Amino acid sequence: MVQTSFYKNLSMKSGLKKNESGVTLIELLIVMLISSIILGAIFTISSNHQKSYLANDRLTEMQQNLRAAIIIMSREIREAGCDPTGLADAGIILATQGRLQFTKDMDNNGDTDGTSEEIAFGFSNTNDSGANGIADGGGADWSTPADLGRDVGSGFQPIAENIEAVEFNYILSDDTTTTTPSSSQLNDIRAVQISILARASSREQNFPVTVTTYKTASGIDWSRPNDNYRRRFISVTIQCRNLGY
Repeated sequence: MVQTSFYKNLSMKSGLKKNESGVTLIELLIVMLISSIILGAIFTISSNHQKSYLANDRLTEMQQNLRAAIIIMSREIREAGCDPTGLADAGIILATQGRLQFTKDMDNNGDTDGTSEEIAFGFSNTNDSGANGIADGGGADWSTPADLGRDVGSGFQPIAENIEAVEFNYILSDDTTTTTPSSSQLNDIRAVQISILARASSREQNFPVTVTTYKTASGIDWSRPNDNYRRRFISVTIQCRNLGY
């Protein structure tokens, strides 16, 4: 009787093992496929988010660059020719397409020998060997962006990075404009129009390659291939409050 019960229990245990369910190879492959699809979607979303973040970061960088340069130049160009005593002979001393240089008597002592009383804006000679406002790094125009600088006698110090071109266009007392005023016209300058083209610090692989034309204040067309770089262009007019009065 005991023996019969033993075999019966053994048979029941064996039956349970036979009826236990498991994961088949096909089911495993399906789970792996679904997991791969989900992981791929997560990676794509994450990658696109990262690219969008970097693109916005580059745009912000360019906009801050341009904003900083315009704020600095606007403030100081408005002071060009400041001469409270009438003895300093302050005014614009150099006005070209790519560079503006002027003096101001800010300490009201009758001269322009003080710190930051003679200022130049533009590219350094090294970065603009053609002296036309197009960054060239000593080589061909447009070959490399450069720092737009401010010089008070000790060399150009950066006020904006990754600038491809800058143009100074001058509005004269008779409302005509020119990028190349003669020496006799320097005293006739009443306002300065500044056009600046900035380029992102790095390229974007999937950014479309097109040719974009930027029209400067003087009417010159700056045609640049996008070449996977984002760009920003700005043009402003600054009134010279102390000139001609």
